[in-house]
Amino acid sequence: MLEIYLDERGEVAIENMEIMLKAFPQYADRAISSALSSEGDRLRDLIKTAIQTGGPDGHKWEKLNPHTGVLSQVKAAKGKDPKYRLKNYKKVWRGKKGSKWKGTEYKPSILSTKTAPMAKLAGAVRYNYDPADKMVNVGFIRAGNISESVFKLVRMQAKGFSTKITPDSRRMLFALGFPIKKSTTSFKTPPRPLIEPIFRQEEKDIMRNIEKKFMSSILRYMK
Repeated sequence: MLEIYLDERGEVAIENMEIMLKAFPQYADRAISSALSSEGDRLRDLIKTAIQTGGPDGHKWEKLNPHTGVLSQVKAAKGKDPKYRLKNYKKVWRGKKGSKWKGTEYKPSILSTKTAPMAKLAGAVRYNYDPADKMVNVGFIRAGNISESVFKLVRMQAKGFSTKITPDSRRMLFALGFPIKKSTTSFKTPPRPLIEPIFRQEEKDIMRNIEKKFMSSILRYMK
C-alpha cells in the first residue's frame, strides 16, 4: 500500500494502485518514487506559500501586532546578554551655537514592520520520500538543521498559547510606547493551524494526483 503523510496530521492510502503495481513490476519502483516525490514537492510548496501569505485559504491568521517583532528581538538579545536593555532614546545636541548641550530625545513608539506570523518557518518546510516504506512525509520533518525549538513553536502556534506579562516585560512595553493596563496579565496568541487545514483542503486531490502521476510515469518508461 502506498501512503503519504502530512506532518502526522493526515494520511492518504492509495489502495487501488496495487493492481497497477502488479501489472508493471519492472517500472513500479521508479513510478512510485516519481509520483510520491512530485506530490510531496507540490504539498511542500503549498505549505510554504500558506505561511508566506498569512495562513491557508479559509483559515487566514490575524496579522502580528506591530510591537511583536520588537519584543522578539529584545527577547533574543536578552537570551545572549541578560543585562541587555532596550533603549528608546538617543542623545542629541540642543541649544544655540556657543551654548549647546546634549539632551535626551525619546522615541514616541518603537514598531516593527513584520506583520506575517510564522514567516521565518517557511524555510523549514520539507518533504522526504522513504523508498523502503514507499511513503512521503511532508511538513516540519526532523532532518537537517531543523531544531527541536522549531517543532515546539509549530505545535504552540497550531494550538494557541498565552504569554505571562512580567514586571520586566511591562516596563519594556512602556519603553516601546505600548503601555498596558495593570489588569492585563498575559498576551493571548490565537491558534494558527497550518498543516491540518491544507491536508483537509487537498485530501481528494492528493489521491488523484498520485494516481495520475504514477500512470504518466509508467507510460513514459514504457516508450
